[in-house]
Amino acid sequence: MKYKNCLKNLTITIATGTLVTACSPKNNQAQVTSSFKMTGSSAAATVAKNERPQSIWGLLLNKAYALIPSSLQDSSGLPITLNQAWTVVKEIEFKSEESAGAEDSEVEVEFQGPYVVDLLSTTPMVLDTQQISEKAIKRIKMKLHKAESLPAGAPAGLINNSIFLSGVVGSNNFTFQLDDSTELQIAGPNSFQPSANSELLVEIQLANIFKQINMSTVTNNEVISSAHRHSGSNLCNGIDPSANDIYTCVRKGLEKHANFGQDNDGDDDLDSNDSKVE
Repeated sequence: MKYKNCLKNLTITIATGTLVTACSPKNNQAQVTSSFKMTGSSAAATVAKNERPQSIWGLLLNKAYALIPSSLQDSSGLPITLNQAWTVVKEIEFKSEESAGAEDSEVEVEFQGPYVVDLLSTTPMVLDTQQISEKAIKRIKMKLHKAESLPAGAPAGLINNSIFLSGVVGSNNFTFQLDDSTELQIAGPNSFQPSANSELLVEIQLANIFKQINMSTVTNNEVISSAHRHSGSNLCNGIDPSANDIYTCVRKGLEKHANFGQDNDGDDDLDSNDSKVE
């Protein structure tokens, strides 16, 4: 399916996955029921959101919706259209410390994965709801994973890659393939404590990533990958001034323009009404 514009908020589809408790709570710590969800946001956070339609999916399912499309641009102002946007993650863990340390040995809840994620899906699959410790959270760890097999509808280009994007920048077609399998971490100085029946949300702001990358030198039908990173200067100073290729800019942009928190108002968006780490 081709998108002429990218949706402001895009609910990520998770293909197969089960949330499991990785260890029992210590000292009989209180437990609360929490669900986990992820969204991809392709529009800048300053763009106003339109009212969503109401939908009830059932006791253990979250609500899902698509919003009015909005434009996507690179740092030079060129319009971008995404036709495909997929990623694969596994071993998702919640942490009580912003930085790695002793807390890494205390995994409260872990999503085993791998999860094949369609960032342009408007028909999401939602993960299960589980009991987690009523303990402050400051960080989430997600390991990028090279796809070994594909669910129905996933592009062949995702095989052996953890991220696959295809689209048009200006008038030039491009493909982006990232075969990184390192950890993606989202952390911040703020913490939040899960409440009963809470919804924990990861939000990846796609629009903000592309807005800080200069893709004006991308040529028609170019494939950007670990073997061809598209080198240049001043490609993404807002993400990482030391980055000298688009491949690195996108990878580092995933952490810079992602947020994690508790979606207090249940609108599938982390805003001023919600508790979040950043």
